[in-house]
Amino acid sequence: MEVAVRTHVGMKRRINEDRTGIFTREGGRFMLAVVADGMGGHKSGDTASRMAVEGFGEEFVRADLTNLKTDDGRSIWLADVTERLNRDLLEHARFNEECRGMGTTIEAAVIAGEEVTLCHIGDSRTYRLGSEGFEQVTKDHSLVSLLVDSGEITEEEARIHPKRNFIIKALGTDESVEPDIIPLRLPEGSALLLCSDGLSNKLGENEMAETVAGKGTATERADSLVDLANERGGEDNISVILIDNGVREADAG
Repeated sequence: MEVAVRTHVGMKRRINEDRTGIFTREGGRFMLAVVADGMGGHKSGDTASRMAVEGFGEEFVRADLTNLKTDDGRSIWLADVTERLNRDLLEHARFNEECRGMGTTIEAAVIAGEEVTLCHIGDSRTYRLGSEGFEQVTKDHSLVSLLVDSGEITEEEARIHPKRNFIIKALGTDESVEPDIIPLRLPEGSALLLCSDGLSNKLGENEMAETVAGKGTATERADSLVDLANERGGEDNISVILIDNGVREADAG
């Protein structure tokens, strides 16, 4: 299994408010991948995403691995950690004036072999490439997503909507937050792509699929995704975690 992690400030921003992290246990038998996109101003956005990724990592390192061997166990663990970190971010903001209003999106995937359990909050995304094609497995917690669901705007209109970056759920902004917990499989010949909206706002799904399934190592393909987003303007920070369970081998066969 190949893993690549990339984060880039983009072409317009001076500070990268995205954070990424990969944490492993038992020689990689258990893995946690996290992407967080902070918000609330330069200092507070960076603080929120850093606290979230570091917090997930610290919890993972001391987690009872018995609880991470089943989907139910991983789901409960992710929900519990999310609740604790939400309280931590709120408390930090209360005692630090410069961090008032901070929050962050979260994509946190616990991977145990071919089994994956995903925790999703906000408008960062997770995609999966497999035998059935390339699919977005998360649903944005955003205003435009609600408008699309209600039929008020189309998917095409959502991409250019003036409030397309307005999210309705984040970690650290409300007293409680309920993440989407999504069980997935990552069989041989498939891949997961976790990313911030700095990537998904610039690349269509076909472009992402072609790059993820394309030539090169996982690191080279992750670099290509970031480069493409920057070539399109790179107005936002861009973060990518690519977890490849033999996509290239399957394609070569």
